[in-house]
Amino acid sequence: MATSTQGPRGEPESSLVRPITDPREIDAFLKRLPIALDRERFCHVVLGFPRRYLEVTPAAEVVRHYALLHSLGAREVVSSIAGRAGSYRMCVVARDRSSLFARIAGTLSSFGLSVVSAEAFANANAMVLDTFSCADPEGRFEAPATRREFQVLLERVIRGGVEVGPLLERRLPGLRLPVGIAVRGEFDDTLHPAATRLALAAPDCLGLLYLVSRALADAGCNIELAEVTTPAGAACDVFYLTRGGAKLDAAAKQQVLDALAAL
Repeated sequence: MATSTQGPRGEPESSLVRPITDPREIDAFLKRLPIALDRERFCHVVLGFPRRYLEVTPAAEVVRHYALLHSLGAREVVSSIAGRAGSYRMCVVARDRSSLFARIAGTLSSFGLSVVSAEAFANANAMVLDTFSCADPEGRFEAPATRREFQVLLERVIRGGVEVGPLLERRLPGLRLPVGIAVRGEFDDTLHPAATRLALAAPDCLGLLYLVSRALADAGCNIELAEVTTPAGAACDVFYLTRGGAKLDAAAKQQVLDALAAL
C-alpha cells in the first residue's frame, strides 16, 4: 500500500503536498536556476502547485514545464514527448477538464504503452500539468510519425472529440480488470488542507490507471494531485481528491470504494 508520509528528503508528506502560496518560496528557487526567468510569469505558472514540485523536480525539467505551460496561451492542450529505446516521458498541459487524467492514461494504454510513473497537479489558475513516464514494449513510439499521430489523437480525446473507451476496448475487453485483480484503498484526511488522500494498491496491468481514474471521476471526484508508481509490477497510486470543492465525506468515500470494487 502506498502509504508513505515522508518525502524523498525526509520532509513530512503533509508539508510537501500543500500548495505553494508564498512567492518567496518561488524566489528562493529562481535564485538557484542557471538562467533568468520572468518572475511574474513564473509565479503565474507555479503558484498553487504542491511544494514538493520545486523541492524535488530537477531544475531543467521545471524550466521545460514552464515553457510548455507558457506556450498554452488560448489553446486547450499542449503536449510533448521525449525519449527513446522503449522509454518515453510525456508532458501534457491543459486547462482544467473533467476526467483529464483518465483520458490521458486511457489513450496511452490504447497504444500499448505501460505507465511506469505519473504525476498530476493544477496551479492556482486552473492550468493542469500531467507527466507520464512510460515503457513502450511494442516499440511503436520509435517512429516519429506514430508519436505525432498519438499527440493528435490525444488532443482530440482531451477536447472530447473522441471517446477513449472504444480505443482501449480492443486491448482491454469489456473495460474491466482481469479476473483476480483487486484494488485496495485507504483514505486519510490529515495530510492536505483541502483534499482527502486516497492510497491505492493493486497488481499492475494494462488499463488499470485508466479504469481507476475513470472510476474516481464517475464518483464525482476531482484529482487535485496524483502520484503513480509501479515498483516490481505493483501499482502504488496516491490521489488527493475533492468533491464539490471539499474533502470527501463518508458517503463519498464509500462511493469511491464501491466504484473501485466494481472494476
